[in-house]
Amino acid sequence: MNKFLYISLSVCLLLWGISESYLQYSNKTFSKEEIDESFEPITSKYGVKIVYEISEDFLSNLENPPIPAGPGRNSKLTPIRHRVLLHYPTILQKAFAKYPVQVVKDHLSAIHFAGEIKEGDLKYGGTYDPFRKILYIVDNGLHEDYHSVYVVHHEFSSLLLTRHSFFVNPWTDNNPQDFKYSYETGKNTLEIYNNITFGGNAEFYKNGILTDYGQTNFENDFNEYSAMIFTYPEKFKKIMNQYPRVHAKFKVWLDYYNKIDPIFTEAYLLGNS
Repeated sequence: MNKFLYISLSVCLLLWGISESYLQYSNKTFSKEEIDESFEPITSKYGVKIVYEISEDFLSNLENPPIPAGPGRNSKLTPIRHRVLLHYPTILQKAFAKYPVQVVKDHLSAIHFAGEIKEGDLKYGGTYDPFRKILYIVDNGLHEDYHSVYVVHHEFSSLLLTRHSFFVNPWTDNNPQDFKYSYETGKNTLEIYNNITFGGNAEFYKNGILTDYGQTNFENDFNEYSAMIFTYPEKFKKIMNQYPRVHAKFKVWLDYYNKIDPIFTEAYLLGNS
């Protein structure tokens, strides 16, 4: 065996050993008692049920609901890895700390976690069931914690929308006159999602849109405002102060949240000017 081949083989064995160790680490399982104990601060404070084992009632039991009701009955599910799941007590505490306890209690009954949810060719990053007041959080272990906090705020804002009336016109009046959400253009849903970058730029901000995902429909537009305001208030404030349409939509958004609970003021959410 020549020297180069020997070194290459040694490197391969080392990398294989690291990979094996990582897989053992990432796939480690924990007892139900350990997991329940980790989530106890969340479940006891907010009364939210944590579901991570796939069972018959994991998905919605409605065949053709009039509005979104979680992943369809034929969705393919992969359980979330325990090591990934155990990031979420801290993530949820950080996200829920922004809301009065009663707001969470009134609007959320359970969170269902999965490693992957796939319905046909469409993969979910998160969704919700308004009838059972459930959030679905999908995490394959590749997300940073701040992204997961963002997803919680994004999906939770949809549950709020289903419980409190929202007049869409004051919101959409702040879009450019010729603007159309992607869903209104007749494009295929899968085609739209396959081309989403999830980022934002100056052109979006000029139109009052925060991210590529936010231009798909009104609800996602609203969701992205909620997610950014709660997760990245300083970033949002800079954008809002520079782009009039964003500022105008924020005023509509703020009025809505303030009616849910008066704690939601501009100073509380974005700090004093």
